[in-house]
Amino acid sequence: MTSTRDNELGARREQGPEALVALSQLALDHMEQGVCVYDADNRIVLVNQRYLSLFDMSADIVRVGTSYREVLAHSAMRGNFPQDQLDTLYSARIAQIAGGKPFRTEQQLATGLVMSLELKPLPGGGWMTICDDVTRLARLEAELRVQTERSQHALSNMSHGLIMYDADSCVVVCNERFLNLYNLDPEIVKPGASHREVLDHWVSRGNLPGMPTDEFHKSRLQDVRTRKAKSLLVMRYDGRMVQTASRFLPDGGWVTVHEDVTDRLQYEETLRQQNFILDAAMENMAHGLAFYDSDMRLRVCNNTYRKIYLLSPEETRPGTHLAELIERSMANGAFSSEYSPQQLLEAASARIANHDASPMRRRMSNDTVISVRYCALAEGGFVATYEDITEREHAIEELSEQYRRFDAALNNMSQGLCMLDASLRVIVCNRRYIEMYGLSPDVVKPGVSMREIMEHSCELGIHQNTTAARLYADYVERLREGEHTLHRHLSDGRIIKLNHKRMEHGGWVVTYEDVTERHKAQARVAHMARHDSLTDLPNRMLFREKMGEGLNQVAIAGGAMAVLCFDLDNFKTVNDRLGHAAGDRLLRWVAARLKENVGEHDTVARLGGDEFAVLQRGPQPQSAEKLARRLVEVIGHPPPLESQSIHVGVSVGIAIAPDHGLDADELMKCADLALYQAKAKGRGAYQLFEPEMEEEARSRHALEHDLRGALEAREFHLVFQPQLRLDSSELTGFEALLRWKHPSRGFVSPAEFIPIAEETGLIVPIGEWVLRSACATAASWPDVTVAVNLSPVQFRSRGLVAMVTSALAEAGLPPQRLELEVTETALLDDSDATIEILHQLRALGVRVSLDDFGVGYSSLSYLRKFPFDRIKIDRSFVGTLGESPESVAIVRTIASLGSVLGVETTAEGVETEEQLDFVRECGCTAVQGYYFGRPCPASEVGRTIETLSSVRRVA
Repeated sequence: MTSTRDNELGARREQGPEALVALSQLALDHMEQGVCVYDADNRIVLVNQRYLSLFDMSADIVRVGTSYREVLAHSAMRGNFPQDQLDTLYSARIAQIAGGKPFRTEQQLATGLVMSLELKPLPGGGWMTICDDVTRLARLEAELRVQTERSQHALSNMSHGLIMYDADSCVVVCNERFLNLYNLDPEIVKPGASHREVLDHWVSRGNLPGMPTDEFHKSRLQDVRTRKAKSLLVMRYDGRMVQTASRFLPDGGWVTVHEDVTDRLQYEETLRQQNFILDAAMENMAHGLAFYDSDMRLRVCNNTYRKIYLLSPEETRPGTHLAELIERSMANGAFSSEYSPQQLLEAASARIANHDASPMRRRMSNDTVISVRYCALAEGGFVATYEDITEREHAIEELSEQYRRFDAALNNMSQGLCMLDASLRVIVCNRRYIEMYGLSPDVVKPGVSMREIMEHSCELGIHQNTTAARLYADYVERLREGEHTLHRHLSDGRIIKLNHKRMEHGGWVVTYEDVTERHKAQARVAHMARHDSLTDLPNRMLFREKMGEGLNQVAIAGGAMAVLCFDLDNFKTVNDRLGHAAGDRLLRWVAARLKENVGEHDTVARLGGDEFAVLQRGPQPQSAEKLARRLVEVIGHPPPLESQSIHVGVSVGIAIAPDHGLDADELMKCADLALYQAKAKGRGAYQLFEPEMEEEARSRHALEHDLRGALEAREFHLVFQPQLRLDSSELTGFEALLRWKHPSRGFVSPAEFIPIAEETGLIVPIGEWVLRSACATAASWPDVTVAVNLSPVQFRSRGLVAMVTSALAEAGLPPQRLELEVTETALLDDSDATIEILHQLRALGVRVSLDDFGVGYSSLSYLRKFPFDRIKIDRSFVGTLGESPESVAIVRTIASLGSVLGVETTAEGVETEEQLDFVRECGCTAVQGYYFGRPCPASEVGRTIETLSSVRRVA
């Protein structure tokens, strides 16, 4: 075999240089690189097949002898590079070749291939180029560059900090997150820095490893030597926690990842707390609770579930199948069932598959009732709840009973009731509501709307002059205002009161009450509140309203209005003689006469007692005066009452608006002042208000003011007028008369101040002073009497008898020496009570006389009721004895009456001898008057007694 090879070599040597060239060409054609050799003239002397194939060039063009420019032109034509770059590329290459130094370049062909070209000069001149296809290598390098860039980008954008050390514990790389995480200086922590340097700098920034630095450093190196992967928690300079995890590299280095886990730790702590709370909640739930997976195996349950089904923790381990739990529970005696555990399981499976979460009732062996629900979970499995509803079942039974009672109460209510939801649909209503409106039970039932009910009721004709739509719209509008009450006036005249109360969770409770009779009663009460019950005339309240309206019309439209105030004269006499029933008939008769005589638009009112008033429009004061004259005439002639004729009249005061004012109070005051003046004129008259009446009223008010202080100021004193017997001219006593000396007014007439004292009640303390002073003065006289007048007001005050007793005792005056004079007016107010007081005074031994006899209408009736000691004939009769036969007849009659009754008769006001002869002739037994002496002060009483005694002796 060796000799054969040697023979072949020898043959080839014998072939000469051509054979070597052929052999070299064969070797070049099998090279991986393309080769092309140029001579000093830049023409090809040698080229291999690989060169042609790499650049896709033709062997017919690129061959020995072809110039380099022609080669580049052919390559450009083949599309390896743009033809417009031919000259530039050729010049650049020739210039580089001329430099005599080898160089390398790359060329990317239009096909995408990347060629590496190495151009080398040859020693004998000329040059060669070696080409290689480096497309894959270029791709790998590009990929490597991309991968490197991605790695750098990933490192830079990692949420974790990262640092890598080599086997010598020096930094290989760290990312920016690592530096920022610990606030480290990149000039210190950089590739090449030792682990110790990094650690010292890390600690200097305030970061804490949790142990001394040296110990931490040694620990880390030990971990590296033992290749022990570790996860540590360190504290950052700002207190946040960072978790580090180290991984060791095959070459002996390691990588540590740093993650800020502060939020995660807090979340985990929160989650732990929530789990703790959830566990606590589960274990403290009143309900049993169990979670099952999709295979119906128990995952977790609470103790309530175990207690309900008498299961132990061992029997309810996670993974236990529901079928097994049912079997164990039944075996433990928790409950029994007519169904097998398998049937119960299949029923549960069907409910879960159908997502049926409705409750199942299960009665346990201990008589409790459990409500079981299966709730399928979206991710598979289900939750089961077990609720003890024993109490609820009892409550439902009680509630059912309460509902029955409620239903009975509801339908036996006197009021209608309807509950409406927020949409105004009926929840419940009672029978009374349906009956009250005459509705159909087939229409009015739960679920029907109030709109439909109103349409039904309008069809029945219950509501007049409206439509269901209008009725409903108004109803909704009223409900928007909130809770309210409204009244429905039905076509049959009934009035229904609707009271709306809002329910807590929306909707309304409406009650319906038939208030027809109540409204009628209220209307009657309202009428009564504004009208007089006896005469049905407007009362003071309505009169004032009408007056206000009339005054407004006068102020706006002009014209005039009169106010006439009426007061009956001697009305008390009628009441006392004939009784209050007769007095009421008289008042009704007066009211009727007033209504008959006023105009259609005038207002007649009873203000109270015997006071009436009229508002009259028209020309004034002519109309008012005409009406007043007419009424004085008509009312002055009343019909007989109780078959007895009566004597009453009426006094009228008139005020005119606007002449006397446009204010109601002012106008009434003017009318009252005019009425007061009319009474002062003698009653049975009318008086138009005059401005000077106000001045008189002010004067009277001033006098009243002064009168109130007169007693305390000791401005009063007494004078005494003698009283004598006619047959013997014997002095029998003195009448005490009150006098008032005002410091600036001088002497004020008793006729002026006594009425004021009686009206104001001041007569009570003044009268007491008079009585005590008179008794004290008379105690020093000889055996004569002292007469003291009693006012009617004193009889109305309590304690008159006690006061008289006290005055007598205080003065030491015998009771028989005191004579009390009573006027008929005192007896009119309350004759029975007054007569009783008179009897009590008589029981003391005090004498009682009837003063001013003959001026009233019922004097004779009082003589029957009480045996007076004396009758005093009024001075008005004595003063006219010489002029009036009637006065002579009256005095004669009274004297004769006294003689028959055995009562002394005293004629008052005897001033002349002629009058004295007249009263003696008429039969009077005693006299009193200026003829015998004027009233004298107490200091002159002794002289008067002496004088009258001398006259008697002479006579």
